Amino acid sequence: MNHSLTMSATKMLAPLSIFLLTIVSFLFAGCSKDEAEAIGQQQDSIPLKVTITFDFGDGDVHNAFTRASLADMSMTDLWLFDYMGGELKQTIHQTSGEANFGRLSLSLDYGRHSFFFVASRGANPAIDTATKTITWGTVRDTFHAAIEMDVKPSQPLTKQVMLSRVVGRLKVSATDVVPADAARLTLQPSAWYYGLNYETGEAVASSGSPISVNIPASYVGTKDLNASFYTISGADAWQTDVMVSLTATDASVLGAVTINGVPMQRNHITAVSGGIVGAGRTIDVGSDDEWVEDPPVTW
Repeated sequence: MNHSLTMSATKMLAPLSIFLLTIVSFLFAGCSKDEAEAIGQQQDSIPLKVTITFDFGDGDVHNAFTRASLADMSMTDLWLFDYMGGELKQTIHQTSGEANFGRLSLSLDYGRHSFFFVASRGANPAIDTATKTITWGTVRDTFHAAIEMDVKPSQPLTKQVMLSRVVGRLKVSATDVVPADAARLTLQPSAWYYGLNYETGEAVASSGSPISVNIPASYVGTKDLNASFYTISGADAWQTDVMVSLTATDASVLGAVTINGVPMQRNHITAVSGGIVGAGRTIDVGSDDEWVEDPPVTW
């Protein structure tokens, strides 16, 4: 080996190393403390995220939304509310016309999340995130779920969500022959709930306003007149007084009956039936379960 050559190369590299070290020192000296801290903060602020997909409609849990997809149950709206530490981070709303309806994929910050889900086919929904409520102009079948999740790298990327029904249904059947001039069947409740607190699942926005449905001409002359009315219901059973009336095309009242103490409960159908037109009316009240059935009420 040529030791003299090696030593010469070493002597040449030494000044170069000193020169490069001087340049690096100069560059660091030119970077202020504030700039260095800003760079560090920028790196620290990069959020750690994971994408999770929520699926709905499968499972086998009592009183839950099972064996059917959202579309199969004619749901028209699906909401997800994502909270961290009590702060609303994001809201997602899907409608039944979307190709991915019933499957929610979202990017989530690492940490503890509270998720609230609502699926419904009610009409004219209004969202109020300040009170954490959804209120409908017309209540129809509606489901709810609330889950807590620690979002972290080991979290499964797909999670099944079970939705539970949060409405009660009142089925009104008139045993009269429907008169030729019958136009509308009206339910006048003492209390009826049109809103849901999506955090707690409890019923809100009670009203005693009348609810009417038009009577199709095909029902005239038959005893087949019936209608269903939905109300948001809390976890506990409750009662309401209702008046059922039949009105003519000129808005005159053909008959009416008042039923006191009608039992209502989420995931239950209460059936009331009897005559509306004429004297000697009787009442029969009961429950039915395509969901959970209660004894019928007859008038």
